[in-house]
Amino acid sequence: MEIVNLWPLFFSITIPMVVLLYILKRKYKEKEISSSLLWMEAYKNTSANTPWEKLKINIMMFLQILILALIILALMSPYLKFGQKTYKNIIVLIDNTASMSALYDGEKTRLEEGKNLAEEYIKNSKEENESYIISYNGENDYDVVNDFKDITQKYGTGDITNIFSYVRALGEGLESYEVLVITDKEINLEDDINGKVISLGNKGENVAVTNIAHKFNDKKINIIATIKNFGDSDYTGDFSLYGEENLLDVKSITLKKGESTTLNYEYDSFNYKYLKGELSKKDLIALDNVYYDVISEEKEKKVLLITEKNVFLEKSLNSLENISLYKTNDSENIPNEDYDLYIYDNKKMKSIPKSGSILFINPESNEFFNVEEVDKVALGTSVSEEMPNYLKNISFTLSKYKKIDMPYYGKALLTVGEEDVISFVGEKDERIIGAIGFDIHNSDIALKKEFPLFMYEIEEKMINSGILYKNKFVSGDEITIKGSTTSKEIKVINPDKSITEVEKGDSYDSLTNLGLYKVKETTENEEKEELFSINYPVEESVTDGEKTLSSENVKKQNKILRRGFSLSPLILLIALGFLILEWILYLKGN
Repeated sequence: MEIVNLWPLFFSITIPMVVLLYILKRKYKEKEISSSLLWMEAYKNTSANTPWEKLKINIMMFLQILILALIILALMSPYLKFGQKTYKNIIVLIDNTASMSALYDGEKTRLEEGKNLAEEYIKNSKEENESYIISYNGENDYDVVNDFKDITQKYGTGDITNIFSYVRALGEGLESYEVLVITDKEINLEDDINGKVISLGNKGENVAVTNIAHKFNDKKINIIATIKNFGDSDYTGDFSLYGEENLLDVKSITLKKGESTTLNYEYDSFNYKYLKGELSKKDLIALDNVYYDVISEEKEKKVLLITEKNVFLEKSLNSLENISLYKTNDSENIPNEDYDLYIYDNKKMKSIPKSGSILFINPESNEFFNVEEVDKVALGTSVSEEMPNYLKNISFTLSKYKKIDMPYYGKALLTVGEEDVISFVGEKDERIIGAIGFDIHNSDIALKKEFPLFMYEIEEKMINSGILYKNKFVSGDEITIKGSTTSKEIKVINPDKSITEVEKGDSYDSLTNLGLYKVKETTENEEKEELFSINYPVEESVTDGEKTLSSENVKKQNKILRRGFSLSPLILLIALGFLILEWILYLKGN
């Protein structure tokens, strides 16, 4: 048997007090009697209660001492151990990604269950130890907290093994340690990390709205909604489409396990600021049943592509929403119209457009920046700080390239080595200037799976204007509050109505709350508003697959946390039994 707490021993001073109560003389009372014949008998009774005779056997006193001793012992938290090794330090690593918001047991989520298990594990440790609590929020993001109460649900994505290097480094600085990993994925600890993994990945019914998108065509709006069954059984329910909070349509859907469907809508007129899609049936993950799509104020963007021929560019531009693409191969006779984006692909710019963003591909030196041609084979890589998560590891081979003397307002996107910038984007005079310093045909980047995503990202940055680069995000995405050059104050109104003040160019937290946000910007001349949405990451919706455990396996996994048997409840029950016995004896006049 092991003892957790020693401080209850302080209450042992109450035991002599109980004995003292039985040593003290009773206070006599005056009483008139009819005869003194029994006086000697009364005197004998008084003599029997003198202090030196009081310590004769008295079952009531012993019961009271025993009850006090049992209560003190229970407070000391005695615990029976089953031979497990103990450690002076416990590192608890809790998965706090979006899938941990799934229901685990009734109304309790996986995260709540995980925190309860970890708290019980530390509480029931064999000896006093130091605990380190780490919350993994997704990708390489984590928080070190003092208490499990400080861990609130986040909605990022990622593999918890990404931060094993930090856990390993922390453990190396400790005398002896054990790691407890709580996640909803089935993972294995590396050989040099001592510990155990508890998986709470229960299976169940789960259907998610994976996307809602729109496109304007003349005066009409076309809307698509994609819904997928990620659960372990077939699904039947309703899908409701709203324009803001006004119901537009309801459709019944039936999906087999693993099946998805796309619903199409068309409306002649549309004056709403956002779309909302919602599934009616409650399942394991409630938050992926709702999806928001913000309608941009400017319905359509015009893009002029100046090129001889570039199939790669045309395909990537066609993947953008709400744009009209115009093409020409004559850079000297550009149509006399205003475009939102001009793309010069291997073409010299004869005159500067009066407005709109400009993207140069394989450019010559111009009034925005200078270039230096480098005729050698090189490896191009992305600048991770400026790229979204899915583009941080892109690399490609170049037969030759142009080193860009990046202007002060630019942010590098691609480099050769650590110094040669070959792609950048930046804002100057409220227009976006960007460049790709090589001919796409002179590299293998177009053969990379990331190429369409890269072109989409750079073109999205350049086409969008206003406070934000875009208005629809998934939790974990980088959200940049672009603002205007004349911005004085920017406030973000969260879904819970709380207000966050930000500065121009700040990155906004996309992990904490899902739903619809509003950005208010005050400039020198006006006040502007924009909406944006943060939706549930679809990859965290899976509740059926190789990495998800059945409920039976989850119960087996959790048994490894039971480190022994707590004796406190049993001791308190015995103390209660003796208390009842004492009361019975008292009533009988013992």
